[in-house]
Amino acid sequence: MSFPEDARRTETDVLIIGGGVAGMMAAVGCRRSGVSPVLMTKASFPSGSSSMARGGYSAAMGHSNPADKPEFLFEDSVQASYDLCNRRLMRLMSHEAIERTHELDAWGLGLVRMENGLYHQKPSASHRYDRLLHCGKLMGKPLMQSLHKKMKAWEIASAAHVMFVDLMKEGDRVVGAWGFAYRDGAPVVVHARSTIIATGGAPQLHEVNDSPPYISGDGYAIALRAGADLIDMEFIDYQLMVAAPERIRGYPPHSSGFINAGAYLYNKDMERFMRRYDPERCERSTRAMVNRAVGTEIYEGRGTENHGVYLDTCHVFDVVNDGATADIVRVLKNCGVDLSKEPFEVASGPHTYLGGIRIDEWGRTTVEGLYSGGEASGGVHGANRTGGAALADSYVFGLRSGMGAACEAKGRECPDPEGGGWREGLERLEERANRAGGTHAGGRGVDEVRKEVQRVGAISIGQIRDGERLEKALLELDGLQRENGEVAARGDTVRKKWDSMRKILETDNLIEVARMLAAAALERKESRGGHFRFDYPDLDSENWTCNIVLRAEKGRISAHRVAVPGEEAANPPPGVPETAAMPGD
Repeated sequence: MSFPEDARRTETDVLIIGGGVAGMMAAVGCRRSGVSPVLMTKASFPSGSSSMARGGYSAAMGHSNPADKPEFLFEDSVQASYDLCNRRLMRLMSHEAIERTHELDAWGLGLVRMENGLYHQKPSASHRYDRLLHCGKLMGKPLMQSLHKKMKAWEIASAAHVMFVDLMKEGDRVVGAWGFAYRDGAPVVVHARSTIIATGGAPQLHEVNDSPPYISGDGYAIALRAGADLIDMEFIDYQLMVAAPERIRGYPPHSSGFINAGAYLYNKDMERFMRRYDPERCERSTRAMVNRAVGTEIYEGRGTENHGVYLDTCHVFDVVNDGATADIVRVLKNCGVDLSKEPFEVASGPHTYLGGIRIDEWGRTTVEGLYSGGEASGGVHGANRTGGAALADSYVFGLRSGMGAACEAKGRECPDPEGGGWREGLERLEERANRAGGTHAGGRGVDEVRKEVQRVGAISIGQIRDGERLEKALLELDGLQRENGEVAARGDTVRKKWDSMRKILETDNLIEVARMLAAAALERKESRGGHFRFDYPDLDSENWTCNIVLRAEKGRISAHRVAVPGEEAANPPPGVPETAAMPGD
């Protein structure tokens, strides 16, 4: 093998990076706009956090209650965001989720309907009406199957097991990306008139999470390096995950399903502590408040010996032993916990990153030629989100990013095949991959370095924050970055060597994401939604009803306050069609 002469080079109108729901909806948007994209993903195809979806998603269909309408969902979402969401984006999502629902179900999603033929909708956090659409049990599998079937029918070109290292630029414009196929080490170069990042969040920054192991913040890191703004990175949607039994620690218990059914939370003293934090709603408070309360109870010494709290479903066992929570009941019973007789222990872990790459309503970032959708993008939700909003976000803005990117691509010239710096990048990658040895001088390999990064993420940047710990974290991250830079790829086969290289680069990206979180959290000197600082525990609306934008400046990450956007519409790319269903869909 010889870098870069043996590179697999592709030219396309639109490159989509990411094979989850947002990436596949972006492909739909491209086809709707008359463009055939190329979709590439680091894992198998399809992939992504959406494959782990359980309960469902929310839309103001008005089927369970005819009084509901999209405007009410918009109002609930603004309130849940602590007034920080992009109003324009939120209103579009509130309205267009209905249209996306009809399309997806027509494609085979299999949403549960009532006897009258209308969709069945369940309650979910922060919603005034029942809005959660569902498939009866697990949501992820039928969702991915229905979208994948559409990709096959449209013959969307795709490639799996490709890790992109960086974006390519000509001047101020993104013109594709370069990386490698880590199963055989082949370099990959894609020249594109428009590029879409749909890579999800960065759950692997946290040792306990409910996402696939390959989702490591790559999109955030490569976008920042390319000059894009990121927004709201201090906000994370935490969700309760199993703290004990130990053998399933970190397992996603679909706690929202339990809480919607009426489950109670107790500390080690068997105090129903949510009565102190939100007396009116208690456990049905916003997810941000519930997780802040759980974290505070543990931090102040009222947690269990396994650093969790108790979740009790005994009084609603018949309800939770059905639907999307039934499989969790069985898992716990197999581990010796009978939910009809006893509670189990939970702790908070990251479920969704609320911030991400800053976009407008067409998924355009602040860099020409670069678009984003789904969890990789930011600004939609603000400081917190309503239950079931993550998938709706991916449906709406995944599609819109595809439409915008495709229409812009039509008016662009083909990128220079020798431009974008890909040759130099691949040469640097080859040099790093061929470095002798297997670890840095201190003896730790990439897995050990990553664990240290996760430790810093959990202790200093995670759910419970303060200025001193955040400053210390940034110093530790600088050291870990240098250490990871000395780690060499290991493996006695090509596949093992390049898989090791993938892990090294993922760890680089996780360190960069950790810096983003720390920088944004240091800047915001208050507590709001999915951000809580012990040294600034109160909401300060007078000074902090604003968004924090991150930029790469002079080799460091800088944080800037910006006004919360209103509802002014951005000019669409020329030729963007209406979002109505395509003929024959």
